[in-house]
This record gives sequence, structure tokens and C-alpha cells, in this order.
Amino acid sequence: MAAGEGTAAAKFFRSIGLVSGRRSILMLVVSWTLNLFWLGLNYFWRIASVEVLLAIPALLLLYALLALIGYIYWGVREVQEQDAPYANVMVGVIVAITLLYFNFSLLQFVLQAIAQ
Repeated sequence: MAAGEGTAAAKFFRSIGLVSGRRSILMLVVSWTLNLFWLGLNYFWRIASVEVLLAIPALLLLYALLALIGYIYWGVREVQEQDAPYANVMVGVIVAITLLYFNFSLLQFVLQAIAQ
């Protein structure tokens, strides 16, 4: 393999100046941080009240709805004022609808988990 080839992660680490030893240490720190975050998240779900468990997905659903409205409003406004392509509006709407769908699915999952 030539010196310029490699995975995207290896290229990224080389570009920021991390050699193999430092890269290993960084990956250990990242994995430790993610594990710590995961343990904290699991602990939070055990001590949180039902109202909090319902409020988080409900607020995320509200955020997704506001994001959809914002993408449509600002996208159409940009098209009208700056003659931007409609593709930007469509991409924003698709992202917002996907976010809305995922948040709705999360709310359904939480409701089913609480009902059991």
C-alpha cells in the first residue's frame, strides 16, 4: 500500500498529525467517553420520572416540526430573494421529515415502554 492510501479514518488522523501511538490513545479516550456517556444515559433512564420520559420525545417532536416549518419558510424565502435552486428546499424538507419520523417513532416507543 502506498503512503497516500489508507482508510478515511487513517487519512483524517494523519492530517491532524496523530501518529499511531497517539491515535491509539485518542481512540481509547473516545471509546471510554462514549462508554461513560452510555452508562450515564442508562442510569438517567432508570431514575427519570414518567413525565420526563414523555417530555423528552415530545420536545424532540416539537423541534422536528419547527425544523420542518423553518426549512420550508427560509428555503422558499431564499429561492424568492436570491434565486437559489429549489433543491436546497427539498433537501431541507427531506431532512426535517426524516427527523419528524424518527422522533415520532421514538415517542411511540416510549409510550409502548411505559404502557408495559
